[in-house]
This record gives sequence, C-alpha cells and structure tokens, in this order.
Amino acid sequence: MPKAASFWCACAVSLLVLMSPVQAKPFTDAEVYTAYWPPYVNAPDAELGTASRIVQMVYNQMELSPVWQELDYYFSYQQVVKSGINANFPYFWTAARAKEVLYSDPLMKVENGVFYSTQSQQIAPDLTNLSQLKVGRVAGYSYGEKLAFLLDDATVFSSEVMALTALVNGEIDLLPISVEVARHLIQEYYPHRIHEFKVLPRYRSNDGIHLIAPKTPEGEAFIAKFNAALALLKEKGMIEQVLSTPKLGGGSGYVRLVLTEGFPVVTGFELTEAGEKRFYMIPQGSRAIVLGWDDVVLKPHKTEKIFDGMMNYSKVRIVNGPHAGRELHVRNMHLEVD
Repeated sequence: MPKAASFWCACAVSLLVLMSPVQAKPFTDAEVYTAYWPPYVNAPDAELGTASRIVQMVYNQMELSPVWQELDYYFSYQQVVKSGINANFPYFWTAARAKEVLYSDPLMKVENGVFYSTQSQQIAPDLTNLSQLKVGRVAGYSYGEKLAFLLDDATVFSSEVMALTALVNGEIDLLPISVEVARHLIQEYYPHRIHEFKVLPRYRSNDGIHLIAPKTPEGEAFIAKFNAALALLKEKGMIEQVLSTPKLGGGSGYVRLVLTEGFPVVTGFELTEAGEKRFYMIPQGSRAIVLGWDDVVLKPHKTEKIFDGMMNYSKVRIVNGPHAGRELHVRNMHLEVD
C-alpha cells in the first residue's frame, strides 16, 4: 500500500475510534485494602475468599467496583488511622482501635482460639494457668476482646507462618489465631505435622470481622453507605448464601490408608538416591496427601484394569503417625478418600 494511502487509512480508523460512543462502566472503581488470610481472604490469583466475596457484593450494591490492593495488616491499619487509605478489611473490633478508626457492621463471624503443640511437655488440654507460658502474636493482629489478655507480653512475628513455625520449633508455647486460618496455613506449610497442633478448649471465641475506614466525615459517610448496603444484602438472604455455600470439592483433602481383603497390613516404599526401594509398614488409619496419582487412576482405559487399579502405586506424603512427613509409594487399593 502507498504511504499516502496508508496514512489516510490510519486517520480514518482513528476518527472512527474517536466518534464511537464510550462504553460507561456500570460501577465506579474504589480501592480496598486487604491481605492473605485464608479461607476468608485468598491469594490474588485465586477464587475470592468468603470475606472478600461479601465485601465485593456490598461494594457492588453501592455501585462500586472493588480494586483489590494487598498490604500487610499492620501497615494498612496505620494508613487508615492517618487517612492514607479509605477502606481496609478484615479486622476484629477492640475498644482501643474503635477510638482510632471507624468499624462497619460485622461482615461475618469467625472462630478464634489458642493453638499449642502436643510436643510441648508443659501443656495439658484442660490448662487454665497460662501465666508462665510464652505466647506469640502477629504484628498488627488482634483476636477480639476475649483473647486480648494474652497479647500484651507476646513475642511479635511478622506473619502467621513465622508464628506457626515458632510454635513448631518450641520457641513459643501458645499462639492465638483464627482457627480456620490456622488450619489452612498448617495444611499448606506443615501438612506432615498437622496432628501436632491442637486448640485449648477453654479459650475459644466467635468474633465478628469488620471493614474499617478513617475517622473523618468522608469515612463516616462511607461506613453509613456500606452498612446500609450490607443490611440490604442480609435482608435479601444473599450474605447467608455466601456463608452457607459448601466449599468446592468437599472432604478434607486427605486420603486414609486402609486394609483390604488379602492384605492385612498397609505397606509402602520410598526410593533411595540409588533407586532402590525401601519398604515400610504403615499403621492402618494413617492419613496422607496424594502427591501423584498413578495413571491407572487418572486416565480412561478400554478395559476395567481391576488388577492394575488395585496393585499399582500412587505417591503420597504421610501426615500423621510414626511416618509423618515421609513420602511413600502406596498401592491404590489402600487409599480411601477422606
């Protein structure tokens, strides 16, 4: 095409673009700050967590589109106090913080508890005197008024994973933490030691989580609109739908190792660096995470392959019992989805 024709063609395209009606967005973008706190706030590239989904629905009801921003809870709280950011969630209500920021009505309630390791020799499940024990906490976190007495002299960690690691290593004795958050993080980072973590039964509480905003006239107006939208969605039953929706996939994410007819013992092997098989006897009822299903389980076949389906091996990581943490190849017939 000649240069002149190419020039006029480009001009024509540009003119058409300029003349085309601009498609208006249905909602106005509005930043909201949060951070990873599964299953209530999931990673940015994952499906929205429960609390994030509720906030999104409330924003949409307000004709706003949430623009998610991730920032550590300690720093984002400080920015709300300084009016540097307009909205941040989720937070537990405390009297001290209510003097510094504005709280929305509760988005939902979550269970908080005090975790300990069964490897500790100092702790019994019915423990009542906690004064001599070392407590950990995460910077910027508060777990409601009921557990506040534990936090004043606690060792501070920059993340929940670091605090859980300290609990595993015996650097602290107790860790106040939201129960479901702890379970998700333990499953992600310490699945082979999941059996070591327990919750003190006397120190559990159900606490609301909230969105917070600056203590300014603009913040007051925003919280009023937020609460009105949240109340309307609750009235319509939409919030309850989010809270009652079963998690996709169900189950615990584990398999249980079981006996089968003709095989009264569960066995598995690991491969040495030399490629040799080293076999172990695995107590019945042990739990595991499947690292790799055998192809006979995953792929379709022209015949039933009953023998292969039973006798072939899948690779698992044992999460409790004497072989916790060990990666073993176990026959498919011993794996029962938990």
